[in-house]
Amino acid sequence: MTGMPQITLFGATGPTGKAVIREALRRGYTIVVFARSPDKLDTELRFSGKIKIIQGTLDSYSAILSCLRNSTAVFILLTPSDGFPRWAGGSSSSLTVTYGYHNIIRAMSELGVKRLIGIGTPSYAEPQDGFNLGLAVTVPLLKLVAPRVFEDVVEAGRLLKGLGDDTNIDWTWLRVSLLYDGPAPRNEKYKLGFTGEGGRIALPSLSREELSKALLDEMEERKWVRGMPFCWT
Repeated sequence: MTGMPQITLFGATGPTGKAVIREALRRGYTIVVFARSPDKLDTELRFSGKIKIIQGTLDSYSAILSCLRNSTAVFILLTPSDGFPRWAGGSSSSLTVTYGYHNIIRAMSELGVKRLIGIGTPSYAEPQDGFNLGLAVTVPLLKLVAPRVFEDVVEAGRLLKGLGDDTNIDWTWLRVSLLYDGPAPRNEKYKLGFTGEGGRIALPSLSREELSKALLDEMEERKWVRGMPFCWT
């Protein structure tokens, strides 16, 4: 792995983060993981000797700075679960993800780290988005059942859009809906575009395996810099 670029992952202890770690290792990247609870990482990853883990929370700015040093790209895979009702495993806090983005972007600017790749959802709509019945039902339902989660996603999207053409941060935000584990059916490859392009009825889905490829491909190919494509299979 000597000489390979170093990347930093936030939100890497969840199912999506673990999929990204495995794909990044397969490609030979050096990985730094920022985690509040490192023990949530699978044992095989935690003790592989190929991953540096820095423990901290999103309000620990010094820890964020430490994990970004010498990295060429940052992946933000955070999900706003803290905004769910308590019965669904959430807490009363809000805008957890947006707060994290604020601190991470601030640290990136301080250290001169330019490339940021994150994930969001269609709760933040783009003008090019088309109609999909599944999303037309689930997005308003999320806003009704978990308004803090909805607000957190929307505010994170607004934060990135608010950067405008700031050349200090080359960001890309892949929006996804229904994620699942395992390979995609019929070995279908991920697609990037806008909602409605993959069908107008069924809720679009995406395997985490394909999402991890999409995220790393975008880091390498830079086709959607300052863009918010929808990703599906």
